[in-house]
Amino acid sequence: MPATKAPPAKTRTAEPVLENFYTVSEAAIRLRLREPGEPGKKGEKFLRDGVNQQGWPCHRMAGQLLFSDSDLAVIAEKNRNRVDGRSRPRRTRRPRKAAAAGQVPAQRTA
Repeated sequence: MPATKAPPAKTRTAEPVLENFYTVSEAAIRLRLREPGEPGKKGEKFLRDGVNQQGWPCHRMAGQLLFSDSDLAVIAEKNRNRVDGRSRPRRTRRPRKAAAAGQVPAQRTA
């Protein structure tokens, strides 16, 4: 009796799930980069720069930049506890050189 192959197993492909999408302004509010009633575009530049320069996940549809819930979760995780460029360790002063023993520092004359 010749060996026969089993028929291929039927695999169920997951149905695509439609996520919630947010505009750049809504995403900035959702990530708490600005408050809902606050005027201006605070946080939007941060998101746009991240997409354009660091390759953050996003969707571009109908000429708009949109973020899904999973995109925002990835962005938040990438920036978790991130130190911005403005925070630096506090500078300490270098100790002064001690004057050689027995020498008196020269005084200035006016």
